[in-house]
Amino acid sequence: MADAYDPVASGPEAIFWNAAGLVTVENQGFSVSDNEWIADTRMIGASYARRFGFGTVGVMVTSMMYGDMDVTTVEEPNGTGETFSAMDMAAGVGLARRLTDRFTVGGTVKFVRCAFSGIDGVDPAMGVAFDVGTQYMTGFRTLRMAIALQNLGPELQYGGTYEELQRNRQEYQEEEFDSFSLPVVVRLGVAYDPVESLTLCINASHPNDADETIDFGGEWWPLEMVAIRGGYKVNYDVAEYTGGVGFQFGGFRPDFSYTGMGRLGESLKATLSYDF
Repeated sequence: MADAYDPVASGPEAIFWNAAGLVTVENQGFSVSDNEWIADTRMIGASYARRFGFGTVGVMVTSMMYGDMDVTTVEEPNGTGETFSAMDMAAGVGLARRLTDRFTVGGTVKFVRCAFSGIDGVDPAMGVAFDVGTQYMTGFRTLRMAIALQNLGPELQYGGTYEELQRNRQEYQEEEFDSFSLPVVVRLGVAYDPVESLTLCINASHPNDADETIDFGGEWWPLEMVAIRGGYKVNYDVAEYTGGVGFQFGGFRPDFSYTGMGRLGESLKATLSYDF
């Protein structure tokens, strides 16, 4: 649905998008996802949620793996024959509550770790981040709205030092790594069902490290067990059209999606969820 999902986020996987959607879990459920992204990168994630008397609690873990990359130096710009790799990961716990019959709120606290392997002297960057989200039924037919803020928290910094070649290209100077902020994003979303089996969504995103974007998405259930989804991304560097299909067999919900990435190829994602 082109990431136009915040107003309708539901199930245990809602913790990745808008934790307020965790309240839709009737008892408990889990979800696992595998995203084959661009340039041999891969993202995997898993979540679990359970309803309690005071609200719905969810836990999540996700990692982004960048594959092997060539080590290059000033003397060996085409590669030394060695390789290194990098992986970012986050693990967190969230809580969602229904404050009224129309308004739900949720939040997540996450431990974040960014690390390289195969490069000596570089210690991982670690920290804590927070997500906050709401969903609101306006009372006008099926119109609902959502607000989500993600990755709020202090800056991260890799430990250790590195040697920087000076302008005379003859001397090196030892430097500490600069700190960097997490990709904070604010999203506003609206969803509406023009007919019972069709949902249309619009999401507007404001990140701190890129231009604002707009996502249009839709979900249609032509059959009780089959969903067809599509979307369009506006003001992205390469991504535009998206599409997918989902199935529902009792508590099992397998979903598959495709995102066209222009000159970078395509991104394929598979998710399996189970409610019990």
